[in-house]
Amino acid sequence: MDTALQFSGGKDSLACLYLNRYRWDDIYVVWMDTGACYPEMMDYMMGWKERLPHFVHLRSDQPKNIEMYGWPVDVVPVENTFLGKLITGNEGPLMRSHLECCAANIWVPLHEGIKQLGVTKVIKGQRGNDRRKSTTNSGVVIDGVEHIFPIQDWSEYEVFEYLKSVGAELAPGYKMGEKTGRDCWDCTAYLDDNRERIHNLPYEQREEVMRRINIINDAVDQQKVIV
Repeated sequence: MDTALQFSGGKDSLACLYLNRYRWDDIYVVWMDTGACYPEMMDYMMGWKERLPHFVHLRSDQPKNIEMYGWPVDVVPVENTFLGKLITGNEGPLMRSHLECCAANIWVPLHEGIKQLGVTKVIKGQRGNDRRKSTTNSGVVIDGVEHIFPIQDWSEYEVFEYLKSVGAELAPGYKMGEKTGRDCWDCTAYLDDNRERIHNLPYEQREEVMRRINIINDAVDQQKVIV
């Protein structure tokens, strides 16, 4: 097989999966399990594992990574970074950019896992009007692997309409108004899109995430300088 499809369970990768439903016998479908997955999301993905002949379940260890390198944040309070804590003696929790966290726990291990499959094509559910996306365009070849974005020109509305037309079962969260995926239940970043997901957490988990967010907000406020 020469093709892998990155599958997060989100609507865009799900649309790509259905667009390639006649090829399920000859493509790898690759999921990165961060180790901080929701139980119901795990059930959803295991349901797909039973259906797909070549489902590849990759794993990272987000809880350990968070413990070692800090909470992901949208605005980094410098004194809570490794170097900042070393220089200032800040005793607060360690924090880092959410981009660093996603790279360590999803993007890099996913890339490495797919490379090990030896494929020459990777299908991704990236749309051109996504607010956050890679700098790669469809058709670009990197390290001998062609990146293919079948829904690059689709709108979010068109994605949902297509999934409705094929009778796709959406992942948990969408019916509850969530806008982001459920890669990590304890994510403390992407708050512009993450509010609904945090609100829908079970009580104890929601309280823990909000506790961390309040500490993060206090750290940002304390280190903010207005000139």
